[in-house]
Amino acid sequence: MSIKLTPKRVAQAIGVSESSMKRWCDRGLIDFQKTAGGHRRLKQSSVVAFLRRSDHDIVKPELLGLPAGVQRSQRPLDDARHEFFRAAIAGDRHLSQRILIEQYLAEKTIAEIGDQVINPVFEQVSRKMEIGELESHQLRSACDVTLAALSQIRELLPTPEAGARLAMVAALPGDNNELPTTQVELVLHEMGWRTHSLGADLPLAMLAAAVQNQRPYLLCLNVSGVVNNTDFLDELERFRQQLNPETFLIVGGQALNGSVRKQMKHSAFGENLQQLQALARSLTFNSTINHNHKA
Repeated sequence: MSIKLTPKRVAQAIGVSESSMKRWCDRGLIDFQKTAGGHRRLKQSSVVAFLRRSDHDIVKPELLGLPAGVQRSQRPLDDARHEFFRAAIAGDRHLSQRILIEQYLAEKTIAEIGDQVINPVFEQVSRKMEIGELESHQLRSACDVTLAALSQIRELLPTPEAGARLAMVAALPGDNNELPTTQVELVLHEMGWRTHSLGADLPLAMLAAAVQNQRPYLLCLNVSGVVNNTDFLDELERFRQQLNPETFLIVGGQALNGSVRKQMKHSAFGENLQQLQALARSLTFNSTINHNHKA
């Protein structure tokens, strides 16, 4: 839940007068609510949305509930990626959060941050582990600090409207990595979907029961490990047949090579988070999309 801030506190955080802040509220530049006593209260998410589209510096980020030192970053994504790699493998939670939040404040979408910073870093970590340059505990540290940073970014996002369509996110059995599903959920949350993450390593029978009960408009499955392609495709097809007709299925994950993708039936494949974002956007604006679509 987004924290509530006073105009005075926000004004101090960005170095402007309280009267300017109140004037911007009254002009509709920042969403606010009024207490029973008539005092303005600003949601943290509304303030962050204002900062993302303005050129105001952040003088005291702590007053906004942000990590110390956070600024509106003009840092290129390549630089952010290199710095995030060093912070993540060192287990530096504060710096990792600051890097990712600064990119979000610089109007990068969650999908862009994932595709151009987070996921390339973890690909680099995996390569270095394979040749013995990094240890498994550094991978665990990197996962922990990244999940913590994403959790903080989640608090900065507006709450989806009550009538927004529901999207469910899950990872199949044998997949214990929470990072892909967390990123997918945040991408959809940022787009205004109501999201429900069922987590990682979920048996298909449990997933099918949850989908039949909640009837989401969109279901995203992450697949990081496929032992037998034929068995996987058969299981996926049996699962798909259990879905409600109105549920659209998007499948993604590093284990799905070109051969598997070509044989997938009645589902879209998300190559990366930005492709998922585009597919989800097409669903948002086209409720009659053909469920036999293959990306």
